[in-house]
Amino acid sequence: MGFLRGRGREVNPPAQYGPSVPRPFSELIETGPSSALESLARHARVPDDARERLLRLDTALIQAGQYLADRGITGVDAYEVAQIRDDFAPSAVNAYLGLPPGTAGTAVLMDEMTGAQLLVRELDLLLSAVDQLVARAGEVGQTRLRAHHRFVEEKYGARPTDLEL
Repeated sequence: MGFLRGRGREVNPPAQYGPSVPRPFSELIETGPSSALESLARHARVPDDARERLLRLDTALIQAGQYLADRGITGVDAYEVAQIRDDFAPSAVNAYLGLPPGTAGTAVLMDEMTGAQLLVRELDLLLSAVDQLVARAGEVGQTRLRAHHRFVEEKYGARPTDLEL
């Protein structure tokens, strides 16, 4: 049974997604790619656990970049965030994609790990590095807040009432 559309032609209704009709991969990620890392995450050969980490890394890098920019931090930390985003993470995925498809997840490459395991390990290291960069940048803000609190407390805080002249 179909629907009648213009000029009396019968058109079949679109298939309903479910267990027997899988959703196309292009619809699994809600919007089009917004970054190089998100584009790499869409590659069919990227393992699911690496894809999840790659998307987490992309989000962490965007948030870290915004956090550093909001605080006017443009030094080494900002450079490292950009380097991880533009060089290290894409290079890791592209190196994995350079492995033969049949052996990328089975052949042992180093330290009893397959290419897929090495990729996941490298993405975990990069995620940890981004967390450390943000924590280090946060320490600057914490130090400023503590110093400001001491200043305000000394200037306007409670004063001893037993002072005599």
